[in-house]
Amino acid sequence: MGLDRSTLRRSPVRPTVTILVLMIIATLLTVPRAYADGPVGIEAVTVGATTITITGRAAGEVDLYAIGAERTASIAGADPVSTVIPTSGRFSATISRIARDGTDRLFSQFVAAADGKPVGPSRYADRFDFAPANPAPLPATTSKKGLQVQLTDDAEELGIQHAALNLDLADIMLLKSADPDSEIAFDHGGSTYYFDAAAVTAFDRQIKPLTDDGILVNVILLLYRHPGEANSAAEVLIHPDASTEPGAGPVFGFNTETADGVRYLSAALDFVAQRYGRQDHRHGLASGYIVGNEVNAQWTWSNSGEKSLAEFVDGYARAVRLVSLATKSAFRAARTYLSLEHHWTLLPPGNPDPENPTRNYRGRDLVDEFNRVAERGGDFDWQVAYHPYPENLFEPDFWNDETATETPDTPRITFKNIEVLPQYLEAAEFRYGDQPRRIILSEQGCNTPGQGDALTEQAERLQAACYALAYYKIKFLPSIDSFILHRHVDHRQEGGLNLGLWAADHSREFPAAPLRKKIIYDVFAGIDTARSTEVTTFALPIIGIDDWAELVDGFDPSKLADRAEVLAVPSRVGGKLADVRPLGTFGRDADGWLPSNNAAAATAQDGVLKVTTADGTFGKQDRGVVRAFDRPIALSGKRWLGATVRVPTDAGLGPEVLVRLRATLDDGMIINGRARIPADGQLHPVAIAVPADPGRLTRLKVLVGGTGTGTPGASFAIGSVVAAGKADPSRLPNVTASAAAERAELIGSRLTIRLGNLDLDPLTGPIMIGNGCGDVRTDPARVDGDGSTFGETQTITTKITAVTGEDPSAVCLELAGQRLLVPVDIPPPTEHTVIDFENDLGGFTPGDGVAGIARVGSFANAPGRPRSGAYALEATSEAVPGDQQRSIAARYRQPLELGAAGTVYVWMNAYGGLPGATGYRATLTLLAEDGTSITETLDSFSPDRWNRVAVDVSGWPGRSKITGIEVGFAGVGSTTTWQPRFQLDDLGWFAG
Repeated sequence: MGLDRSTLRRSPVRPTVTILVLMIIATLLTVPRAYADGPVGIEAVTVGATTITITGRAAGEVDLYAIGAERTASIAGADPVSTVIPTSGRFSATISRIARDGTDRLFSQFVAAADGKPVGPSRYADRFDFAPANPAPLPATTSKKGLQVQLTDDAEELGIQHAALNLDLADIMLLKSADPDSEIAFDHGGSTYYFDAAAVTAFDRQIKPLTDDGILVNVILLLYRHPGEANSAAEVLIHPDASTEPGAGPVFGFNTETADGVRYLSAALDFVAQRYGRQDHRHGLASGYIVGNEVNAQWTWSNSGEKSLAEFVDGYARAVRLVSLATKSAFRAARTYLSLEHHWTLLPPGNPDPENPTRNYRGRDLVDEFNRVAERGGDFDWQVAYHPYPENLFEPDFWNDETATETPDTPRITFKNIEVLPQYLEAAEFRYGDQPRRIILSEQGCNTPGQGDALTEQAERLQAACYALAYYKIKFLPSIDSFILHRHVDHRQEGGLNLGLWAADHSREFPAAPLRKKIIYDVFAGIDTARSTEVTTFALPIIGIDDWAELVDGFDPSKLADRAEVLAVPSRVGGKLADVRPLGTFGRDADGWLPSNNAAAATAQDGVLKVTTADGTFGKQDRGVVRAFDRPIALSGKRWLGATVRVPTDAGLGPEVLVRLRATLDDGMIINGRARIPADGQLHPVAIAVPADPGRLTRLKVLVGGTGTGTPGASFAIGSVVAAGKADPSRLPNVTASAAAERAELIGSRLTIRLGNLDLDPLTGPIMIGNGCGDVRTDPARVDGDGSTFGETQTITTKITAVTGEDPSAVCLELAGQRLLVPVDIPPPTEHTVIDFENDLGGFTPGDGVAGIARVGSFANAPGRPRSGAYALEATSEAVPGDQQRSIAARYRQPLELGAAGTVYVWMNAYGGLPGATGYRATLTLLAEDGTSITETLDSFSPDRWNRVAVDVSGWPGRSKITGIEVGFAGVGSTTTWQPRFQLDDLGWFAG
């Protein structure tokens, strides 16, 4: 132990030579070799509730300093917090944890110095000796299945057990107080910081429902700029060297360079840790924190400017350490992760000088350097969040990856060779204590090749096969804790990738509006249940194997059912509920019911519970309330759980409104049922059947959802919630309904109607089609219910005989005396391709601003491939101003005869990235033999996807003899010199 100078005493006894020799020998035996070779400095920093103890080794008097964690911090001009003289080469000093100015030294770096010069490297707190606010362990999970969640209600339905949510610290943190009514004040380090209440509450609404469902949530900590938001803390939090040059990424590194950066960052982390680390889960629980995104590709995903690997890791390691200190102080079991993409010993592209990379780094090099830096500053409990995307992100058949080998020197680590990563981290030098670093796969997925709004069944099956094999590989790797799929819904601005479980609605402004479930959806839902092999068998011939064990080490089909699926139960709607026990009455207050998925508020009003939808909730999402019962409710004699629900006529939820009741029982069983109600402003009883001999009710949700990809601000009301002994038969149609036309030319087309029975009773009685409402008339116009029972679907096939209106969109059904208006899914018009570029250039030659054209089978920008077939036409621009049109043209001696055409089109794709552009523009011009021409401009052109540029020729006589075609492309709003490429494919026509 070290001695303070004031207690040091000299011995008056001169030791004998023998004793002196023995002392020297003893010292040599007890002092480690490192000290024998020279000064060591601080070895450990232990944080208590009110004190911090610093221990280490040195040869003489040592001054100890506690300075900021920023890179620029220095002991120059600082006062030591303690001065000690080692005993037998060792010292120890205990100081106050809180400095006089209120600074919590938990976040400090500590320096030992002799004669004003540091002894050994600076150290950080690396041990805890105080009880955290939340001493609980990590939430228990049985499955590795996870998802980067966009739709919390759907995630619940899918049965995920791991989730990842993005949190932009600059979105929630303010630079200073501006409006006390819209802020959350937070004290940290002797100062008060401010957070945007609306942004924080929005994140609460994401994480809280997931936590309540027992899902282990990882928060991805990010930073974006917030232009136009003068009071955002972005400019303090973002790395001061972050590049703003074209091509540099939009996700930024953390500012651990300056004192202000570290102060704000520490405050933000402390706020997040305390809010989402509480033992009562009041706002939701974060169990893991992923620091940044794919930081070995820092130029794009952790933009910190030009940095050598050592410079970048020095700053990044400080941020990771601050996250670990803040979160473990609140919730000791919380884990902190590095984030890496799939380049391992291959350098990600984008470095001007690959010999001296300053923008992107090899993943293995970054792990090695991070480990060295962490050891030097006091090792801590960091883990790895990896992204083993396929070799080519657009190609989901990762089993064919050529750069994913089975050695530690593999260029990439993808799904194919993911086992290489845990093998590498098993080495002794990476262990924390005697344990290897844990691994989660926090963002990776399988693309659906093709155009996002026209995906084929074959492409969707390939995506689903990719997921099935990847999941099974991860399932049987014990060192990987979770496989968190990216994405929930396809995103139109993700460079042409279609990674979602849902396809996106490309007609909506929002880029990830959920349109429909893809084939992967059911595979994902069932892969960790008893249905696992049932939902994945289709994939074996796609991959080219007969048994999963051929590619999955340790595959054991008996171990796939990691969780029990939710029990789907039938319902009744509109009938009287009798023999009831109240579970929610709202005459005076909310009676313990709280807002849940996608609900902003739940307020007792006029005898009902009014539920307000959160902003940004899609029509087809469920929004509702939940109640957890302090004392479980016995359901003996109660065969139904019910609620009366009212949805107003102006709710905007579309033609199909469904009420969902989800009940959790004390034996772990979850039951779930849906019923259809009309949006007519009336209270309707809804009840779901309870299985025989149920357990006791511990939690119940009542939710309402509709259809469509709009975001209506719909509210609804609940009159009461009950457990009932009896529910009378349904008095309202209790079915889901869909209708699809065989072709775009509707008259004479086959119309297929599907009715899914939600009810306890079979589907019987007459079904009238087009009976005085809707846009479509059919033959037959009447059929009878076929007796389909709960969970079954009756398929009705009819022929369309007449339509009304120019844009027919719905067919009317009448069941049980009630009318249902069912939207008709109409396929796109039949394409008649005239030029496909499979064999030649289609007659096109370069025009103004174009240097050359060529047939290509692939290209660098998304979607990376022809729209159809093997080839597309690519034009390379000259270096001209961005807003100058580049054109290509074709002239035909033999005119194209398109007299039957209503519309002529060409599919077009292009590079984006024009600095300062406000948009992009494409034009299609047709020239006729009679000297006339017709032009159409597409001002909403989207780069990195196939756009249909079309001209309405239905009233143009020249369409019968077209002698020329011209196609143009330009940026909008920028004159910056720019040399992009653009592609054409499938020029043709359709009738109409």
